Amino acid sequence: MSAFALREALDANDRERRRLTLLVNDLDDRALGETVHGRWTVAATLAHLAYWDRFALGLLERWAAGEPYETDGLPPWHDHAVNDALLDDALALPAAEAVRLAIEAAGAIDARLSDLGEAAGRLLTDRDAEWLLRRHRHRAEHLDEIEVALGLRGC
Repeated sequence: MSAFALREALDANDRERRRLTLLVNDLDDRALGETVHGRWTVAATLAHLAYWDRFALGLLERWAAGEPYETDGLPPWHDHAVNDALLDDALALPAAEAVRLAIEAAGAIDARLSDLGEAAGRLLTDRDAEWLLRRHRHRAEHLDEIEVALGLRGC
């Protein structure tokens, strides 16, 4: 991965983290309780983002320490099963805590990726884990859904 591509990914992560913070910091409990889809509320979606950013940080730390992580044996529905299992916990979490966790987790993984610099780009490309570097993609997907749910953008 070129230094330019890495910088581009880190900048996009930063941009989506700032978007997250601006969007959710002033939401009240009513807005945080709005349905995004199915049983997923805005707050539960933020808890979901926090979980996956913390998961990514955990993987990054293990990979940086030389521990392998293989996804070859995981079924294609693995992530959906994790999300389904976490939903009740996410719904039980106080909305303000979900906001705090989402912002904190995004900051933590972004800071760690920035600290690793070019090593992060090489590490993640070598291990076919660019998804871990490009956290902005996951954030943007769910922030778009939240904005639609809150009537801040059209479908």
